[in-house]
Amino acid sequence: MRYIDLNGVECQLSFEPGAFGIPSRHVLVIAKYQGQWVLTKHKERGLEFPGGKQEPGESLTEAAVREVYEETGAVVSGLAWFAEYEVSAEPPFCKTVFLGDIERVERVEQMETDGLVLAGRLELGENFSFLMKDEGMKEIIKKVEQLGKWHD
Repeated sequence: MRYIDLNGVECQLSFEPGAFGIPSRHVLVIAKYQGQWVLTKHKERGLEFPGGKQEPGESLTEAAVREVYEETGAVVSGLAWFAEYEVSAEPPFCKTVFLGDIERVERVEQMETDGLVLAGRLELGENFSFLMKDEGMKEIIKKVEQLGKWHD
């Protein structure tokens, strides 16, 4: 699926591994905890799924676990590859989307964000990041819901 993100940049979304010519170095994690979506409140953008960049020497799975913890205090496990998308920015990059299970939430003294937010529904209003509102993210959320991984 091709789309233009809300920054005006062309993107491609695939639910097939290895669809793009550049390696993924970014992660996004979609998970639920106690029947609610796990989000983080970015200090500037608003509510979004936790994620970020892979650090040197780190696997994508390790990056996903670390980013979820740093941004929410949630301990994620059972990560499964779900999708990836390529952003034709300068330079272009690829982001891997994982589905995960939250084992527990811990108190973290210093967070990169304003912390964990649990949401029963994803009604993408003004308190949500623009990153949650483009066509690619809407398709990802739709596919996650169709998958029926979590039952409320």
